[in-house]
This record gives sequence, structure tokens and C-alpha cells, in this order.
Amino acid sequence: MSLIDGITASADWVAKDMEAMLRECDAVIASKDEHLARLAAGIEALRAEMDQISAERALTVADRDKAEQVLAAFRAAVKKGTGLRQSRGHARTWLRVVPDAPDPDDDVAAEDVVARSASAAAERREALADSPATTVEPEVAAIRVSGERSVAVMEIVTAEPDRGWTPKDIAVRLEGHDAGQEQAAYARARALLDSLVKRKVLHKQREGGNQRCVFRLAAAWEAA
Repeated sequence: MSLIDGITASADWVAKDMEAMLRECDAVIASKDEHLARLAAGIEALRAEMDQISAERALTVADRDKAEQVLAAFRAAVKKGTGLRQSRGHARTWLRVVPDAPDPDDDVAAEDVVARSASAAAERREALADSPATTVEPEVAAIRVSGERSVAVMEIVTAEPDRGWTPKDIAVRLEGHDAGQEQAAYARARALLDSLVKRKVLHKQREGGNQRCVFRLAAAWEAA
């Protein structure tokens, strides 16, 4: 609204002008709030991706250290074996057995020893055949989770592992009951849950008549 030059503004005109300005300001504020919410959700998603990449890098570094240790132990064993073989080649000792005079009783005793040895070997084979094979199941290492908010989400889910958690549930637990009505809080919670699904510590599925998306505990984990 604008005044014609030389005309004094009336109270009614000023009130209407202020109301129009309020509406304009409210529209701008709502637009900025929406923009800020989108930016916050994007930043949270980037942080979650950084946490995931950091965790994967830490696992790769640990695997490299283990491989380096195994290689060093293998080289040491090869070097030790080579030295042992060389020392045996330089210091070879020849032994010569001089038999005693034959004794008939020795032949009987030798046959008895051979018979007992064969019987014991047969018993051992039977015992091994009867005993069930023992299988050793490989130990599954816990998945390491880094990031303060990611660890907080995993602690919430682990407290009730059989429950299906929605992004709204997680947003309320992390940021309070008012967060369940905020789109930005919902987006932040969803980004965290999706990043944990990529790390394979959570499993995403749909359930119920409305096929809502829920997240459940999928694997053992530990805080990095």
C-alpha cells in the first residue's frame, strides 16, 4: 500500500498497511523455515555418510594390520625353517646300529609287541570312527558404529530389539515429543536409520495394513 503525495495517512489505512506487512513477513519466515529444515536434513545426511565412511575405513585399517601381522609371522617361520635346514645340512651325524646276537625269546617278544601295537591302532581307528565330527562355527565380529547420534539410535533400538521402529519413534526419543510433528526432525531420524541399514546393523521392512516402513535390529554391534 502507498499514499498519494500530500495526503495524511488515516489510522485505518495505517492498520491495514501493518496487517499487510505482517502477512508478508509471515510468508517470508515460513519460506526461510522450510529452507532451513531442508538444509538441516541435508547436513545430517552428510554427517551420517561421513560416520559410515569413517567406520568402513577403521575396519579396513584393522584388516590391514592383521594381514601385516600374519605376513610377518609367516616370513619369520620361513626364515627359521630355512636356518634349521641349513644347520642340519652342515652338522649331519651318521649312526650305525650294531645288532646283538639273535635270541629266540626276542623273536617271540617282538611278535607280541607288534600284535599289541596293531590291536591298539585298530581300537583308535574304531574310536575315531564312532566319535562325531566336531565343527567349529566361526565367530562373527560385532559391527562397529561411530557417531554420537548413530550410537544413540542403536542404544534405543537395542533396548527393545523385537520392536519395529519408525523414524517418528526415533525422532521423539532423540529430540522430545514435539519432534514427532516436525518435518526436519523426521528427516534427520530417517537419514540416521537409512545410514545404519547401509552398515547392516539395522534391517528395514514394511509391515501392517498401511505397509509402514519400520527398522529392526539386524546384527551385533559395538560403539567405535
